[in-house]
Amino acid sequence: MSNYITKEELSRFREQYELLLLSDVRLIDTIVRYLCRKKGKFLRPSLIINVAKSLNSLNSKIYVGASLIEMIHLATLVHDDIVDESDLRRGWPTISRVWKNKVSLLIGDYIFSKSLSTVIKLDDIELIKIISKAADSLSKGELMQFQGSKKRDMSEEMYYRMIKDKTASLFSAACELSAKISSQNSKDVQNFKKFGESFGMAYQIKDDIDDVVGSYEELGKPTSLDLKRNMLTLPYIYCLGKLSSLEKAAFLIKIKKLSKRGRRKEIVKIVSDFGAIDYCKKKIAEHVFICKESVSSYPKNEALVAIVDDVFKV
Repeated sequence: MSNYITKEELSRFREQYELLLLSDVRLIDTIVRYLCRKKGKFLRPSLIINVAKSLNSLNSKIYVGASLIEMIHLATLVHDDIVDESDLRRGWPTISRVWKNKVSLLIGDYIFSKSLSTVIKLDDIELIKIISKAADSLSKGELMQFQGSKKRDMSEEMYYRMIKDKTASLFSAACELSAKISSQNSKDVQNFKKFGESFGMAYQIKDDIDDVVGSYEELGKPTSLDLKRNMLTLPYIYCLGKLSSLEKAAFLIKIKKLSKRGRRKEIVKIVSDFGAIDYCKKKIAEHVFICKESVSSYPKNEALVAIVDDVFKV
């Protein structure tokens, strides 16, 4: 994603981001440097920077906001890897694998606490409210997903509520924060907030499709994790909606068995035959349309549209 910001912008962001994360504790700095070496896509900072550029207002506060959002995202990834018992992320050993869960949990807490102290640098109560609301939504979304996995039941409506909190809230906050820093016009703020939320909804649905049809080689992370964690995502929810109560139980048992045996192609065929993949792609297309419509009136929206097209292969 760094293709959509200049080398100078990427360098300025990384310098700010890594400086804010470092401490005077050697273990913390060692792990932080390890995490920063993995780089990642920096998707949220790329969106934040390009929202500001769309509004002709790229300033130092934007880089603080981009660093802050990326810190919150990083903290959630660290905690997710512990919960998921993941050994790899983007082809690299997770810190829970290298330094074990206790240190990983504390590092996740440290990164989140650094994001809270960074909020103060924004020096604007309205911006702090945006971050606070996003942090609240992230927690609710994760717990809603956990609740659904325990009950092994989630309606499509509940799924959308869950991903709105779990994933879309941070994308929405990122774009709203950037627009709020860049413009005094409330319409601009609402447009980019809407863009971020729709982007996040499409992003999570795409991630859920990838977990079904993708391979480790393509994604750089294990697949079928949702099944292993009893998570009902949109592809499976759609299939279940076509079945009776008895058929639902049999479907889940069959899918779980295939997952445990690593028979991914059979799972893909079953889900595809139900029309679930096409249905999910249709939902992604609806959110992509909203994304583009939200920023259509801004002459300098090319980079944002290019990110949307690239992420969702429009």
